[in-house]
Amino acid sequence: MKNLIFTIVIASAFIITACNKDIQNDVQRIEQKSKVEIKKDKVDLITDDKIKLAADYYYFSDKKESKQPLIILIHQFRSSKEQWDKSFIDTLLSRNYKVLAYDIRSHGESGKATVSQTDLLSNREQAPKDLDAVMSWAYTQKGIDSAKVGIVGTSIGGSLGIYGKIFKGVQSVVAISIGKGTFQAFTGYDDRMMSSSRIIARFKNVMLIGGVNDNTYFEEEKSIYDNYLMEPRELIKFDSDKHGKDLIVQYPEILKTIVNWFGKTL
Repeated sequence: MKNLIFTIVIASAFIITACNKDIQNDVQRIEQKSKVEIKKDKVDLITDDKIKLAADYYYFSDKKESKQPLIILIHQFRSSKEQWDKSFIDTLLSRNYKVLAYDIRSHGESGKATVSQTDLLSNREQAPKDLDAVMSWAYTQKGIDSAKVGIVGTSIGGSLGIYGKIFKGVQSVVAISIGKGTFQAFTGYDDRMMSSSRIIARFKNVMLIGGVNDNTYFEEEKSIYDNYLMEPRELIKFDSDKHGKDLIVQYPEILKTIVNWFGKTL
C-alpha cells in the first residue's frame, strides 16, 4: 500500500512539474510576443498625375524585411482609411500578412483630384491611378511578396480591387457592396460585351458580399458574379439594407469570412 501511495505521489509530482513547465513555456511565448511591436509607418505615394496619397503601412517590428503577403484596404466613397477597425488589421497581421490602408484622392489626408468628388466613381483616369501608385510601391518593397497581394474594398474600393485583379496582378479580392456602373467604368467590362461575339476574359479568386435590400447593389453584384467570375469565387448575401462599411458593422462576422478567404486564396 505504501509503495502504491509513493508511486501516486511521484506520478502526481511529475504531472504537476510537466504542467508547470507548459505554463512557463506559454508565459515565455506571451512575454516574447509582447516585445514585438506593431509598427505603423506613414507612407506618401505620388500618382502619375502628381497627386499625393496618404497611406498607413502596418507590420510586426521583427518582420519588416521578411517577405510576407500584403493586404490592401480600400475605403468607400466619402470615407477614409480610418474606416478599418484596428482589431481587423491586428488579426490580419497575426495571420502573417502585412497591411496597407490608403486614402483615395479627394478623401482623408490625400491630395485633391482635378475633378469633382462624384466624378471619381466613373472616371478611369482618376481613382485607378491611385491603385497604380500603391501597386508600384508594393512591388518595390523587400518585405512584401508581390505574388501574394490581396485587396479588401467597400463600394468604390471593391471596384478598385477588381481593377487591380484584372490589370495590376492582384491575386485575391473581397469586394463589398459594389455597383455595376463603377465596376464597368474602371474595368471596361460592360453589358455590350455579353451581347456581342467578343470573348470575355473571366477572372478568379473574387469574393462578393452585399446586402439583398441595399437598393440594386446586390443584383448588380450577382450580375458581375454570373457573367465575369470563374472558380474559385463566392457570392455572400445578408438580409440587410446596409452598404459597405455599415454592413460590416451590422455583421462583424464578415471580417472573419474575409480572413478565411485569404487563407484559401493567397
